[in-house]
Amino acid sequence: MTTQTAPWTNPPKREKTLRRRRAEKLARRAESWGRRLEEARTEGPDVVTAVAFDRLRAAFDQLPGSLRDRAYEAATVALDRVRETHTE
Repeated sequence: MTTQTAPWTNPPKREKTLRRRRAEKLARRAESWGRRLEEARTEGPDVVTAVAFDRLRAAFDQLPGSLRDRAYEAATVALDRVRETHTE
């Protein structure tokens, strides 16, 4: 007769660590955004701007509430600076 330990006392065996899975996910996301930006550059500046705003919005969605408010404010200030610089 063999005795087996209970499954809840043994940690799960993972093929990849959570740290590695997160790093791979971030790398895939960065590669995807890079590919989208390269494709947008062939289309023109309007499409590049649209992709950049999509990326910014996606980043803001991942932030907690208080940081999101500060990030929106910083983005608004930066856009105002760009507008002022290029309307002169």
